[in-house]
Amino acid sequence: MIKFGLQLPHDPIDLIFDSALLAEKLGFNSVFTPDHLVGIGIRQWDSFEAFTLLGGIAKITEKVTLGTCVSDILRKHPAVIAQSAMTLDYISNGRAIVGLGAGEGMNLIPYGISAEKPVSKLKEGVEVIRKLLYEDEVSYEGRFFRLDKAFILPRPLRKIPLWIAGNSPKTMLITAQFGDGWIPTATMGEKKYRENLQIIGGNARRYGRNPDDIEPALFTYTVVEEKYEDARKLIELPAKAVALLSPFRKKFLDEIGIDEKELDFPHLMKFAFNKENVKKLLQWAEKIPFEAVENRYIFGSPDEVTDRLAGFVEAGARHIVLTPLVQHKHYTRNVRMIAERVIPYFIE
Repeated sequence: MIKFGLQLPHDPIDLIFDSALLAEKLGFNSVFTPDHLVGIGIRQWDSFEAFTLLGGIAKITEKVTLGTCVSDILRKHPAVIAQSAMTLDYISNGRAIVGLGAGEGMNLIPYGISAEKPVSKLKEGVEVIRKLLYEDEVSYEGRFFRLDKAFILPRPLRKIPLWIAGNSPKTMLITAQFGDGWIPTATMGEKKYRENLQIIGGNARRYGRNPDDIEPALFTYTVVEEKYEDARKLIELPAKAVALLSPFRKKFLDEIGIDEKELDFPHLMKFAFNKENVKKLLQWAEKIPFEAVENRYIFGSPDEVTDRLAGFVEAGARHIVLTPLVQHKHYTRNVRMIAERVIPYFIE
């Protein structure tokens, strides 16, 4: 069975709740909210606390799974995340998922939070969260986290899936060792997704785990319109901006003859959203051709989006989380287009 999730917008609050209700009504299997202090945007950076939102959404929905996409260990201690996950599990009657990642600069740098060793902290953090959720008492001596007879009570109603986000070899290794799911971005493409999923499976077996216990998910920015040209018009500028913030941007910049050192702003792990930085980002976004980055996203007519998603399904993806990369005024229409013109292909 192929499942579909919807990444909810950062704001406004009414759109978040209305979109969650609409997603359940239209047959999405899950809804996710970003876990940020700062929203990603051009002029507006509002962002609400993730687990609080999901608790509220849990009380107005009945079926959709509720998750963060994603929480980070740098900003929130693993014990805090474990307690938040357990609480959400109770409020939602067993519908919680926790996505975990290495963090992003916007949520760290302005607040004086260290962005050093993010993947190493993620590995320890995932291990600590798993222990706290399911062991009676946890004593742990790590490089970054130390626990002495710690516990989280009550126990979750059921096993809470921990999904690991990331496209890097290190995050895939963490997925193989500790993850209940893997949620990379679609920027790697279908071929690489298949190869990396096989690598995760092989490493999982080496850790004594069954690869089938790791849900293969996919996160992708998308725009669905009747015509390709309309979708491209909506996604082009934000897509180029997001690509320029990628830690893996050097590859496509090299292909178009731009030295990454020319950029006067860092990638997402060290990028803080403010007027000055966003101005620089947009100036560079205007310079690069869309053709250099368009394959990193899934957009176009319903048939074109369906074809791209089918490629990832063929490569092994089983839970696809879509986030419409559009202005608020276009968001609901895109959700309906996905539900009515794309998802049916995969469930018939």
